[in-house]
Formats: sequence, C-alpha cells, structure tokens
Amino acid sequence: MERVSIIGAGKIGGSLVARLSATGNFDLTVSDVHEEQLKRFAEGYDVATTTSNEEAAEGSGLILLAVKPWDVGRVLDEISPAIKGGEKAVVSVAAGVPISAIEGRLPGGAAVLRVMPNVCAAVGLGSAVVAANEPGGTYLPEVMGIFRHVGDVVELPERLFDAATALHGSGPAYVALFADALIQAGVREGIPRDVARRLVNGTIGGTAVLLKERAPHQIRDEVMTPGGTTAAAFVAMEKAGFVAAVYDGIEAATEQARRLAE
Repeated sequence: MERVSIIGAGKIGGSLVARLSATGNFDLTVSDVHEEQLKRFAEGYDVATTTSNEEAAEGSGLILLAVKPWDVGRVLDEISPAIKGGEKAVVSVAAGVPISAIEGRLPGGAAVLRVMPNVCAAVGLGSAVVAANEPGGTYLPEVMGIFRHVGDVVELPERLFDAATALHGSGPAYVALFADALIQAGVREGIPRDVARRLVNGTIGGTAVLLKERAPHQIRDEVMTPGGTTAAAFVAMEKAGFVAAVYDGIEAATEQARRLAE
C-alpha cells in the first residue's frame, strides 16, 4: 500500500483524500492547522491525521503540498528536516511557485514535482498539468497516476504553467461566469430562473460530453445555420467583443500567475 501525506485539507487536498481513500490502495496521512477539519477526515475517510507537517512528511515517501502559495515557504521549512535527497518526493499544487523556489528550501537533490489541478477534481472530472525536476522525473508516473483519480493529467513544461493556470486552473470560474450570464439573459427574456438554470446546466453538461468527441468548430457549425438564431447571436457577441474579452482575460490571468512567483 502506497504511503502518501497530504498537507492542506482544503478543496484540492480534500478532493484527493476522498478519491484516494476510496480506492483502498493508499495509506494516507492528512495534515492541517484546523483540528475540526482533521476530525472530519479521520471519521469520514479513516485516514491518519496530524497538525504537524514534519510528522506527516516523516511518515510518507510522497508529500503533497495542497496549501496556498504564500504558505508554501513556511511549510517547506517545516518539512525540510524530513526530506533526504531523492528518497522522498515533494509535490506542490500551489499556483505561481516554481520548482526552483521549492528546491531552494529543501536539501540538495530533492525530488520536486509541480502540479496544477482545478476544482473539478471535487467531482472526479478535473484536469491537471504536471512537471518535475530531474530527480522528480522518477516519480512522474506515480504522481500522474494519483491525479488521474481526480481527472485527466498532462505532462507540460514548467514554462507553460502560468498559462495553464490561467486557462484551466481558473477555467471553471470562466465557465460559471458564462453560465450565470446565460441564465440572467434567459430570465431577461421571460424564462423563470429555475427553468433557465436547468436548461443552461443541461446545455453545458451535454456540450462538455460532445467536446470529448468533436472539435469546438464542428459543434458550432452543427448548431449554426445561415441566417438563423445562432448566427444572429454570434454577430451580436462579436460586436460586443466576446472573443477578444476571453483572450484578454487569459492574458491577464497568466500575467498575474507570473507575478505570484516574484
């Protein structure tokens, strides 16, 4: 049974605990500063818990840091005494914190991997990108296997992580924003809110399935007929700068991710 410690029991850490514990293939330890949160995980998922990050790191060969970017340095300082060369791997899901910064607070030769998942992991339909330093390359198959329990995983050069953070890390919020706009537009045209929400949720869910089988432009062309309602909507949205706004949003989020590393 593989021994894994998860430091931070928030959205991503909690999703991993839930999914990994369900497999029965992992000996899990969860560390968090909130004892009530730990009690919930201990009772709900039958995992070991501790408020000591160093203790969590001591007991496992794979340590997942699921903490906020501004907490990474403190946590690394706490677990550093438990890291011995390439005998353990440290995996961070913190946005904007590069592998080099993590290496700098750990003993030389430490295996370090960086993963950027998204909140869809909570329902097992997330996506994640992963990169590793040279010692961490040995652990890539293992780490990718772990994150496949919460969605799709792709290896990506670390230089593209800021863009990936902007694209898929923040992506669920963009989709939710669009969904809310569609619902509000439906209400504006007289559709009851509960009905509008039901229609939009079904449309987005169904389209997500179609996108696994077809390219976006194929779906667009199947729906849009010349001179029809969809074509009219596209013209209006283009005049309002819809596509340009998406480009600008991804660019702004990418730049913000880069600033987090400064």
